[in-house]
Amino acid sequence: MVEKPSIAVLGGGNGAFITAADLKLRGHRVTLLELPGMEKNIEGILEDKRIELQIVGNPGIQGGLAHLDGVTTDPKEALAGAEVVLMVLPAFAQKPFAEACVPYLEDGQIVVLTPGNFGGAIEFSNILSRRGNGQKVAIAEMECMIYSGFKSSPCVAWVSGYKKGLRVAAYPGKDTEKVLQKLRMVYPELRPAKSVLETGLRNLNTVVHAPIMIHNAGWIERTKGNFLFYWDGCTPGVAHSAEAVDRERLALGQSLGFELTPAIQVALEWYGHEGAKGNSMYELLSTNPVYVKDTAPPTLHHRFLLEDVPYGMVPMESLGKVAGVPTPVTSAIVTLASELTQRDFRSQARDLKYLGLEGIGLQALKRLVDHGA
Repeated sequence: MVEKPSIAVLGGGNGAFITAADLKLRGHRVTLLELPGMEKNIEGILEDKRIELQIVGNPGIQGGLAHLDGVTTDPKEALAGAEVVLMVLPAFAQKPFAEACVPYLEDGQIVVLTPGNFGGAIEFSNILSRRGNGQKVAIAEMECMIYSGFKSSPCVAWVSGYKKGLRVAAYPGKDTEKVLQKLRMVYPELRPAKSVLETGLRNLNTVVHAPIMIHNAGWIERTKGNFLFYWDGCTPGVAHSAEAVDRERLALGQSLGFELTPAIQVALEWYGHEGAKGNSMYELLSTNPVYVKDTAPPTLHHRFLLEDVPYGMVPMESLGKVAGVPTPVTSAIVTLASELTQRDFRSQARDLKYLGLEGIGLQALKRLVDHGA
């Protein structure tokens, strides 16, 4: 029998807990790493290293009590011997984790950002070039986090969704098939994407989160999020805004030389096995069984804006300028989100300018993501 790859899971939030617990229950050796100074996120499991994974609905995975092999704030300890390093983090946490971990990476390891959002793998590669020791490390990213769920206590996480068939791309894209050979030993249903441009544009969080937040801003602030984000917050009119963002996303993909799948079809690919259905964004989001317990954020200062706007929507706007594709609805939502939160998301974005690719041109950008520098 082929031995299962050993895993280092980076992060201390909902997704990291669920990932670590699920993969341990599947028989992998798993160590969880949180950054020094963020011990409060893992204090419930530091001593006994146990996470209880509870199942809500029918995600197709098994729950149980997972006894992790390690829980630490020491990057060197966490990364030693790991074959696969899963960065299960919001986009704004990827840079500090990369800077902390790069010196301790080992030859042959695969680092996977789950998800990459826009430019995550490129940013990681840049940090590896600056701060690494010449290690031969493969870098890849998923289009979205593979699970949906939350922590319900410091040592308990529940999971309601498991996305089947997620796309993965290595950076550069020529290495994708080689990386997938190993990653399919962890997640067998993974599929290849053409490049990190495709994975960056296939993250549906960019399409749905900010429009729903913007249109429900008053309700969020008045009730502190006391309603179901998708089931209650996605009305037909709200869904139309998300569909407009999706049309702009599809046009960007076409300009880059690949056909992106419409958001509703992507969601059905991910969640159809759990009962998701619908012929419109409204029908799908407001009835998806996966979202049965997804309450709204208690504040507008939440990753649905703080992550999905500067690491998803602003990069779409940036790409649109290079590709000559108008993004008026996306741009309007960026402006409104900035006003609502009083944060200049355009100046904080991980866009082409931030990545050092401003003025690169469309064909040069495609060559970069396909073949590397």
